[in-house]
Amino acid sequence: MDNPLRINALQLLYILQANLQANTPPIPAGDDEDQELVMAIAPLFQQHLEAAKQQGQEEGQRMILESLLQVRFGESDPLTLAFIPLISALPVAEFTVLLVQLSNLPAGQNERQQVQSLLAQTVLEKSFSQSGQLEQLPVNLISNLLALSPEILSSLLVELPQLSIEELTERLIQPST
Repeated sequence: MDNPLRINALQLLYILQANLQANTPPIPAGDDEDQELVMAIAPLFQQHLEAAKQQGQEEGQRMILESLLQVRFGESDPLTLAFIPLISALPVAEFTVLLVQLSNLPAGQNERQQVQSLLAQTVLEKSFSQSGQLEQLPVNLISNLLALSPEILSSLLVELPQLSIEELTERLIQPST
């Protein structure tokens, strides 16, 4: 996210804007520079607040997911951890559904494959349902995805929002690229 100096500067500018609006008499015609500065501050601060709110929500969801996985299934392996950033960014309702599904899986270290399959399925559904490509998912796509090394899987998941089903399938055929 932003560096602390920028955060502090935006907060101070927002406070200045609020003070100026509350304590400044109407600006005479022709003296628009101060008013323009004041008006420019508000959107920047709102953007910053929205980004911080989103980041906080994702961080909270990440911590909840990691805790659930650790308590129910033991220490997470690198393959499972590769899915966490995308899962943490899910909308709250979808995230809650996933938590319920995970809590219904049998607990224990030996259930790692089921956990990974559910995480992979959730990520793929989220990525391709909006584009209408969900029906085109090849049957072996999840197993091919889980056969990748954690490093290759992580880099592929970062690129996933920009990929079509065909491009993803091609990448899985040639995982070294």
